[in-house]
Amino acid sequence: MSSGNPPWVERDENGKIMILEIPARLKSHPEVIRRGLEPIAPVKIGVVYRTPDGKDTQYYIKILDTDTEEATMFQRLSRLVDPRNHTAPGELTSPEIGHPLLITPAMGSFEALLGLKTTLSHTLSIFLQLMEGIEFMHSLQIAHMDICTANLVATDIQLSRRYPNVEPYKVYFIDFGSSLQLPLGPGFQHAITLPPSQYALAYDITRFDPYSWDVYCAALTMEQALETCYENDPPLIPRLYADWVKGKERGCTTVCRCRPTARRARQLLTGILWGARIWECAKNAICSLKELLLSPLS
Repeated sequence: MSSGNPPWVERDENGKIMILEIPARLKSHPEVIRRGLEPIAPVKIGVVYRTPDGKDTQYYIKILDTDTEEATMFQRLSRLVDPRNHTAPGELTSPEIGHPLLITPAMGSFEALLGLKTTLSHTLSIFLQLMEGIEFMHSLQIAHMDICTANLVATDIQLSRRYPNVEPYKVYFIDFGSSLQLPLGPGFQHAITLPPSQYALAYDITRFDPYSWDVYCAALTMEQALETCYENDPPLIPRLYADWVKGKERGCTTVCRCRPTARRARQLLTGILWGARIWECAKNAICSLKELLLSPLS
């Protein structure tokens, strides 16, 4: 690992890490000073720090590990103007002006967006964005490799007004530190040794088809979000969909056939969402008609 890579930490006279202290190297970084940013607290100790929550904007400052492909992945994805692109907006500082930093708007959580409404169509539409973003990356032969609720952000209308490049109610992917540019596309890429990630560590998994791994992690993410937002009573259709996407793992060592591709998962969910919206419209129309018929004549 390069000596300048994170974690950046401050230590006391005994060598103990002062977890709440902002690294002097970050505070004196030329781009932090030029932009007038004031890192005040760690989000991920030694790696990500946040600025104050002011009236207008708040930002996260990530110290990039130059031994990973995160800067390259972010540059490639952020330059592509496509509604299917769910890469979080941000700005990458030049490596010629100090160690590279990634500065992104502070947004809300994936679960918070999911919990804004409890309708079936809302839940499915959020899941659709998740699968759409994965399908887009896979079409470029990019695998995120660390999809989880912590690496998904979103915002509402009020918060999006603070940032010109942020769309309200849109799901965004962050943290491309484990992402890979692969030589082959979905359906052709064999299993690889997994880089460190949230679910790989939690489930002690070491090898996987990288595209299938993204889809598998998306299913686990959907399940976790449903449990968080609905506690012990998640809606049936999203729960069944997440279970179908997760598939039945058989330990494939070549191309994985245990679950659908991101494209197939997105296509099926598009049809389910279409049906859910028709059902909800019909239900609302019947309820309105019922109220009209039962209301006393004026």
